[in-house]
Amino acid sequence: MAFSDLTLTRNNIDALEELTFKGVNVTTGSTTLNLSEKDNLILGKAIKLLKTDILENLREFINDTTYSTETALLDAIYAADSEELLVDLLSYKFLELWFAQDATHKDSYSFAKAGKYYQMYNQYLTGNLRRLSGLLAKPKTTPRVRFMSLY
Repeated sequence: MAFSDLTLTRNNIDALEELTFKGVNVTTGSTTLNLSEKDNLILGKAIKLLKTDILENLREFINDTTYSTETALLDAIYAADSEELLVDLLSYKFLELWFAQDATHKDSYSFAKAGKYYQMYNQYLTGNLRRLSGLLAKPKTTPRVRFMSLY
């Protein structure tokens, strides 16, 4: 499977915010999650930001040619993800962006929700990528150690 297949379903969103979106079922426009007519725009932005964060955090796998391209690295991470950790990260990023678009002032409900999902995303990003990168081929760069014999 390719990283480009990564997406969310309404169940992923409802697992985190079922009460917030209860009764919302938009079926017109270019909806992906049935939240609004243009929810696919925010989903696309969330995928791009997640992709950028993964590549920034795992740059050493490309720099030492363990993976020849960014796409190869992303596909390897996606293939190693058997627990849907990337879907969880994408859910947090999507909800952060979703609530941030309505956050007009710091005292608003949307601002608090956006901040909550921003913190969750950043907290889980490091841990999940560390876990997933452990399932990848190790970077080829290894420190050289020279043993000297006393004989």
